[in-house]
Amino acid sequence: MASTEPSNQRPDPFQGMHIADTDFLMSVEGRSSCTVCGKSRKFFCYTCYVPVPEIAARVPRISLPVKIDVIKHRNEIDGKSTAVHAAILAPDDVKIYTYPDIPDYREESGVVLIFPTPTALTVASLFSGETYQMKENYGLPKGYHMGTLLRFRLNDIVDTPLHPRETTDERNGGAADCDGESFPVKRAVFIDSTWSQCRGIYKDERLSGLRTVVIQNRISQFWRHQRNSPRWFLATVEAIHQFVLEVHIAAWGLDSRYRGLEHIHLNMEQIPKERIMHPGEMNPDEVPPYNGQYDNVLFFFRHMYNLIHKYYDHEKLKAYKRPLY
Repeated sequence: MASTEPSNQRPDPFQGMHIADTDFLMSVEGRSSCTVCGKSRKFFCYTCYVPVPEIAARVPRISLPVKIDVIKHRNEIDGKSTAVHAAILAPDDVKIYTYPDIPDYREESGVVLIFPTPTALTVASLFSGETYQMKENYGLPKGYHMGTLLRFRLNDIVDTPLHPRETTDERNGGAADCDGESFPVKRAVFIDSTWSQCRGIYKDERLSGLRTVVIQNRISQFWRHQRNSPRWFLATVEAIHQFVLEVHIAAWGLDSRYRGLEHIHLNMEQIPKERIMHPGEMNPDEVPPYNGQYDNVLFFFRHMYNLIHKYYDHEKLKAYKRPLY
């Protein structure tokens, strides 16, 4: 299932994840014509969101538990956006829009925006029925911003105690029903831009009224960090993976045999013990707990990580400019 480590044998941050083999991509030579627009591409077309025909049969295709919309700032370069990976690997569930040409989400139910605000919920709280009131700027010094992630443990940044929402389903022990219309999230919106750009997009009235959600702290493996940004500022495809992983765990639990969380430094203590399912506890008639079902959304991301680290050391990566594909 998993491809081999880079040739320099550095620790593999994707170890334990169920990502299809990417080694064959290393042997792809030259460029091919996109089957849609006809332009020359290496692995996939970053404007049509399709793989080139020579590798199409070997590129995985996955289904996600919710729909994902990515709103891209017009100055973001298509060929360098990792959001494109998700649109290619989960084409039925991921759509990319260029701002300001975006849908009006105000009349659609079940839409959340992945964006840090003082009233943002965690994914788990969407399902448990608990809400939080965060400290101003998450308790950080003035001028310091959070990006798409929580920096500290939740208890360190909560200003007021937990309290159940009025919509809590008491019959389910305070947890939301994970079937049908009662599923608490149907679509998640991500903003793909720099932090200064995304604040302007967030002010759009089509987005500003959405319920906001934050995802758990996780170390990024992105090779092209924003200047002076910490390691927990994720690439867009990493954030999508983190979100759908958390949704699945909150809805259907985590398979105790899954080892993909250990190498991305995700805090296992933040997963309630009752959400960790052991083999003897699983019902074959129910949705199985998380065991890597969406890991392939990182298929191209992992290949690029391996390719770049094969030729560049960590310090040189800061100046590396990835070619367009």
